[in-house]
Order: sequence, then structure tokens, then C-alpha cells
Amino acid sequence: MNEIDADEQFYRDTESIAFPKLNDRQLALLAPVCQRRKIRKAEVIYQAGARDFGMAVILSGELEVVATRDGQEQILASAGPRDFIGDVGMLAGTSTLATAGGKADESEILYLPAPELRKALAELHSAWPRLKTRLQEF
Repeated sequence: MNEIDADEQFYRDTESIAFPKLNDRQLALLAPVCQRRKIRKAEVIYQAGARDFGMAVILSGELEVVATRDGQEQILASAGPRDFIGDVGMLAGTSTLATAGGKADESEILYLPAPELRKALAELHSAWPRLKTRLQEF
């Protein structure tokens, strides 16, 4: 196995730990406080430099998070069903360095604006460990 294959295998083996998916209970808790939205391919959910942006939980389709470094666009993450995307900045009110948007032709998400997210986290203690783990990856 070459080094690239070994790295890819390591990522696949650790993906479920590093990027936990939300379970049915957590989705049910989040759904009433979120906005259900359809996102088209290349539609931006939040833009690098934005403040007070929200979190997106993917119900179907796929989203992508990218950042520009040294003039090159780099993919930071691709997220599918039961994944969520966001940035630690949404909790602190600071700006994000990344842009998130649709990768699939159409995706359906639950979108939670930042103020509602902070309120929900205070009320939904069971979702916090997974959200915190995932957000620290960005």
C-alpha cells in the first residue's frame, strides 16, 4: 500500500469518529428550531468573512466547505446526509475564513441562524459534544 492509499485508509477508518453524524433524536430536536431550505449547486450558504452566520444540517444531497489559501481554492470538507457544517466563529460572533455552499445539484438542509443556534445549544445539551467536535475540525 503506498503512502496516499495509507492516508486515505486512515481517513476512512477514523471518519466516523472525527465527523460524527447526527442521530434521529438529535435531528428531531433540531428540526423545530431550524429553517428547512433547498440549496442548489454552487449556491452559497455562508461566505468567507461573514459574521453571525448559522449552521447547516444536511438532510439530502451534499455541501462543500472551501477556503482560499495562497490564491488557490482548497476543499476543507464535503458533507452529506446527517452531517452538519459551520464554524466556531458562529458561536463567538467572529468572521469565518471559509465559504460553504451546495455541491450536489440540489441539497435539502436544516438551517439554524447563529442567534438561534446559541439559544438551542443552551437548551439541547445532548447535541453539544458532537457539534463541538465537528466545529473544531474547521
